[in-house]
Amino acid sequence: MYNITLQRATGITHAIHGNFSGSKHQEVVVSRGKLLDVLRPDPNTGKVVTLLSIEVFGVVRSLMSFRLTGGAKGKVIRSINSISKS
Repeated sequence: MYNITLQRATGITHAIHGNFSGSKHQEVVVSRGKLLDVLRPDPNTGKVVTLLSIEVFGVVRSLMSFRLTGGAKGKVIRSINSISKS
């Protein structure tokens, strides 16, 4: 049986930081169960703004960031446990 909830996960399980959008700003990627959020602090208000929120198939088990030599943007590697239906 497949379980779907109407409420988003709120607890952050993993977090990494880097320059993922290509601009000169630092962003934070957080995982909340099967959601990945890209966050950036707003220098004017001091609040954290969500740039992107995406749902992945499965539960995120780990996150890692890296940058290719000479590249301007960081990349994200994620590992997940896929959900199988019985």
